[in-house]
Amino acid sequence: MAMWKYIAASILLVFGIVEIVLAFSPSLREALMQTSPVRFKAGESSMFLLAGISALVMGIGILVYGLFV
Repeated sequence: MAMWKYIAASILLVFGIVEIVLAFSPSLREALMQTSPVRFKAGESSMFLLAGISALVMGIGILVYGLFV
């Protein structure tokens, strides 16, 4: 059971890092979002940043959950 904790945390950490990179790189974000049927150009950067921070916090939370309980 402990192995699944590390797998889930590592996936969330990788997703968080990728989304934060997309938030700060307009060219990568544009290349990714070209095929999106619905676009909200004004808020794309902030949405990627918020999603990236959220994924990082959840991944770190999963890793340190056992230390405080």
